[in-house]
Amino acid sequence: MHEPQIQMANIGLVDRPNPPVREKFDEVEMERLVASIRENGILVPLMVVARENRFEVVDGDRRLQAAWTAGLREIPVVVHVLDASQVHVQRMLANLDRHDPDPVSEAKYIAKLIYDKTFTFEEISKKLGRSEAWIQGRLTIAEMPAYMQAALSEDKIKLGVALELQEIKDEGTKERYHTEALRNGMSVHSARYNRMVVNEAIEALAESGQTATPENLPTTIEEPMVKCAISDEVVPLNSTRFVRVSVSSLEAARRALVAR
Repeated sequence: MHEPQIQMANIGLVDRPNPPVREKFDEVEMERLVASIRENGILVPLMVVARENRFEVVDGDRRLQAAWTAGLREIPVVVHVLDASQVHVQRMLANLDRHDPDPVSEAKYIAKLIYDKTFTFEEISKKLGRSEAWIQGRLTIAEMPAYMQAALSEDKIKLGVALELQEIKDEGTKERYHTEALRNGMSVHSARYNRMVVNEAIEALAESGQTATPENLPTTIEEPMVKCAISDEVVPLNSTRFVRVSVSSLEAARRALVAR
């Protein structure tokens, strides 16, 4: 069996991935890539599969777009023989290897493959070498409202914070807390704490036969507080550092504190 060889292809015969793993590219990175291609050409050939008398990109979508901008007429490609499922796996693995993966585009791609029954949840987890919790997180991202997905793609909100806020059961409160996270920042601990407070309030209202409204749900975003086991001081969770100590060491520390 012969290894795929590099060949030159007319750029007009090379199509973008369908569907693409990345919906958009970072403008600064794209400008740098275009400048590099104009000076040095494409150093890493695109990975493609044959589609009748055309080619479809498996890995190299950004290089293809940059080549068009740079005005190239021909580009180097390596043609691989892959079935549909292998194409999807190669695209996702290539995306995971990038230094700047877009979690939203990636999530939508994975969700489509699962919802279309191209792969099962367990199959994708195994093929990508990722935990089922990681895959579930990507499905959660795919279900987020557009404003939250946009903030994630633009790196304006931490992924952990967004995942916690997505679990808030009231849409108005979710958006309000999201806006606060963008404006003033928010830790994952704070997002989790407030998500729990809001959802508990919603459940309590439901049990009493009431409907959750902006008027009867928490409007103030609270910072979770914890009590120090040694000094009994109550402080914000973000200002603490958890350490493992034995019971005897804890008692000794308490006695030393009292003796001061």
